[in-house]
Amino acid sequence: FEATRKLLRSHPDIKVVAVTVCEEDPFPTRLLQAGAAGYLTKGAGLNEMVQAIRLVFAGQRYISPQIAQQLAIKSFQPTNDSPFDALSEREIQIALMIVGCQKVQIISDKLCLSPKTVNTYRYRIFEKLSITSDV
Repeated sequence: FEATRKLLRSHPDIKVVAVTVCEEDPFPTRLLQAGAAGYLTKGAGLNEMVQAIRLVFAGQRYISPQIAQQLAIKSFQPTNDSPFDALSEREIQIALMIVGCQKVQIISDKLCLSPKTVNTYRYRIFEKLSITSDV
C-alpha cells in the first residue's frame, strides 16, 4: 500500500494496476484506497489484463469480477470493523514481529528504525487495540 502511495505521490500521472494473489479484504480495499486504479487477481487471463489496462488508461477503474462481487457483498453487511483495520501497514508489520516475541532492538535492526521509533509504534498499536499489558 505504501509503495503505491509513494509512487503516486512522486508521479501523480501514473496509473497503478495491481496483479496479486491477495483476494481477501482488507487488501483490495486498502490498495484501492491507496490510489490503485485497477485490481486484478493472479488468475486473470490475458484478455482480462488487456481490458483492465485499456480501461485504466482511458481514465476508468477496473476491479476483477470476483473482487468486485466480494466488495459489493461486504458493503451490504453490517460493519463489525476489526480494530486491526485501524493499523497502518507498518504498524501491522511491527505488531506481527512483537507477537513473534521479537525484542525491540531486533525489530529496529531489521526495519532500520531507532528503538525509540519502534517503541512509539508499539505504544500506538497498544493504544489502537486497547491493549493494557505486555503479557
